[in-house]
Parts: sequence; C-alpha cells; structure tokens
Amino acid sequence: MRMPLVIIAALKIAIILPFFSLTAECKTSSNPEVLQIGLEEAVKRALDTSEDFKIKEQEINRAKSIYGQVRSGILPQITAQSAWTRNTSYPDVDGKFNYDLSSSVNLSQVLWSFGKVGNAIASAEKEAEAMRFNKEIARQDIIYAAKLGYYSGLLARNTLSITEQSYKNVLESKDLLKRRSYGGRSSSYEIIRINAELAGRIPAVNESRVQFDAAVETLKRLAGIGPDCKIELRDDFSKQYHSLDYDILADIMQKRQPLFKSLDEALKSAEAKLKSERAGLLPTVSFFSGWNYAGASDKKLFLANDGKNDHYTFAGIKIDLPIWEGGNNQAQIDQAKSDREIAVLKKQQAEKDFLLELKKVFLDYQQYKDNLQANIEAVNLAQEAFKYTQNMFLSGQADISALNDAELLLTSQRINKEMTLFKINVSLARIERLIAGKDSDEKY
Repeated sequence: MRMPLVIIAALKIAIILPFFSLTAECKTSSNPEVLQIGLEEAVKRALDTSEDFKIKEQEINRAKSIYGQVRSGILPQITAQSAWTRNTSYPDVDGKFNYDLSSSVNLSQVLWSFGKVGNAIASAEKEAEAMRFNKEIARQDIIYAAKLGYYSGLLARNTLSITEQSYKNVLESKDLLKRRSYGGRSSSYEIIRINAELAGRIPAVNESRVQFDAAVETLKRLAGIGPDCKIELRDDFSKQYHSLDYDILADIMQKRQPLFKSLDEALKSAEAKLKSERAGLLPTVSFFSGWNYAGASDKKLFLANDGKNDHYTFAGIKIDLPIWEGGNNQAQIDQAKSDREIAVLKKQQAEKDFLLELKKVFLDYQQYKDNLQANIEAVNLAQEAFKYTQNMFLSGQADISALNDAELLLTSQRINKEMTLFKINVSLARIERLIAGKDSDEKY
C-alpha cells in the first residue's frame, strides 16, 4: 500500500506531551452519555486541576513567609526569661540560700545598619515578586499544553475519519469493478489488486484509531478527566486565520512576558542582596534595654518580701563592627556579585532566545497559513480527479491502478490539509504563550 503513513505516524510525536499529575472525578462515569468538551473548557479544567499550578501558589506563600522573616529584623525584638532554683545542697558559705529566682525582660531595636537590614528586606520582597510571575509562567505553560493536547486530539480524530473514508472509497471502487465485470471487461488481476488495496486500508484505519484513542487519553489526563469517562471533542480547527505583525508581537512580548518580569525582579533582588552584604562590613547600631529581677530566700518558696529581693533596669546603645571573620564577609560579597551577574546574563539570554523563538514561530505561521490555501485547492482538485477517474474506470478508459492512485492522492491531500491546520493552530498557541496570552482588543 502506498498511502503516506509517515504523515499518520507524525501523530505519535504530536501526542507526546508533558504529563501533569491531574485527578478529577468524571461526572459522566456512571452516565451512558458522552461528555462533550470544547477547547476553552479543556483549558479551564487543566488550570483548575493542575498540581503544578498549586505548587507555584505554595512557592509564593513560602517566599512571602521568607520576606516576613527577613522583615522582622527591623522590628523591636522582645524576649523574656525566668529561672527558679531549689538548692538541695551547697557549700557552707555566705550568699547561698535554699531558693533562687531570676527573671528578665529584654528589648532590642536596630537603629542603623547602613542598609544591611533594609536591603535584605528589599531582596526578599523582590524574590517574592519573582515567584508571583513564576506562577503566571506556569499558567501559560498549562494553557499551552492543554491546547496542544486538544489540537492533537482533533488531528487524530480527523485523520481517523479520513482513513475510514479511504476504506469506503476502496469499497466503492470494488463495487465499480463488479459493475464493470458484468460487461466482461474485468480481469483476475484487477480483482486481486482491488482486494489487496482494500486489505491494505485496514491497518491504516486501525493505526489511526489507536492514535486517536491515545490522543484522547492524553487530553483527559491534561484536563483532569477520569480515565473511565468517555469524551467527545466539540470543536474543530478554524477555517480562517488572520495575518500577524512581528514587530507588534515582539513589543507585546516585551511588555507582558512573565519570564522577563520574573527575571527583572530576580535581578533587583540580587542587587539588593549585594548591597546588604557590602553593608555587613559596616557597623550596626542598636538600642537595648531590660528589666531584671533576682532574689533568694531560705524560707519562702516563691520569695516573698523578706529583704533579699532585687529589681533593676538598664538601657544602652550597642555598636557591632566586624573586624576580622576569616574572610567570611568577603566570600558572601563575592557570592552576591556572582548571583547578580548570573541574573543579568539570564535576563539577556531569555530575551534573545524568546525573540528568536518568536521569529521562528511567526515565520512558521505565515508559511502554514499560505500553505493552507494550496492544501484546500489540492484537496478540491484531487476530489475532482478521483470522481473523473471513477467515471473513466467504469467506462473502461482507466485501469485499477489509475483508480487506486487517484484515491491515494485524495487521501494524502486530505491528511496534508489536516496537518497544516494542526501546525497553524499549534503555532498560534506557541505565539500566545510567548506573548503571555491574547487580548481580544489588542491587534497584532
């Protein structure tokens, strides 16, 4: 059989998608009705059930907690301590009693750290902002994966329909052969040949059905639909596609791409951290104060007023200045410098890579869009040629080989058209992922 199975085999690549750990009850698992699902519903289900999305939310909460922990360094620190002692035995010296009690309440407050604490807080805050943008990155990835899964399902469904129609076309050709046999114009070779062509279509149909089932199972996993639920794809590929402007797309991407915003915040965080580490070489000025209570007694368990109790308070200013720490501070500064340079390079790398990817996807989209018109015309011409060859075959002007070639050409062109539609929609999904979504009122 000469049908281009390579195109059908391409479905194997199309349905290999990253799996998300998604679980969701199928509302129709006990219902004989099939669940019809559209593209937008598939995307919504994927977002609602994606564990990756929930992980990003927890990472944001963790970053906020770290920010709160660092921010506490600029607030007053109050501690209390109390110790009660029962002296069971001790040397026979003055100043020893059966019971001792000491309590204290201390307060400390950083007054000035030359930016060490303030920049540490700013670094943690920017890191939390970067995590927020990382959540949006995950959201765009999930949307893209759901769309790719849905489009793979559409391609597999339409390819299955085409291969089934190809099988029906061969059955129709066999019927034409029988009608021609009544006039005594059919040979044993033609009968054997048409039966061979008919048998050769069966593996193609079976393979297409397997690919469709695999694509559906992948989509159900992406959309969080239970494996026992039967679904039906409600939508189809669009037939009209508008032109795009690369410069406008690049401008939108620069403004909205969450990865760029995340890297910007990461760079600001690294710069603030470097300032904080450098300030660690300078003095830190703090205020401290406290209240202490100390008492002892031979008779009173909790030290009533027996003349041996003492209360006192204190307050002062403390200056901490690192003089020599074995190079620890300088090592931390060097690490912070490296972190800042890495953040700068990552930002530059991401911008270049995304612009290149956008350019490539844009060119692919333009090519596929232009190819679609040629595919449509090729399908129409192949359809006319097949019908014309059928009439010629029935009248004895064409042999069985010409009829089979015409049918294979029609099937091949139909599959080519579906592959082009698939590639167009995948390209659009990639573009929307690069520009972080699509606004209905924004023209590009």
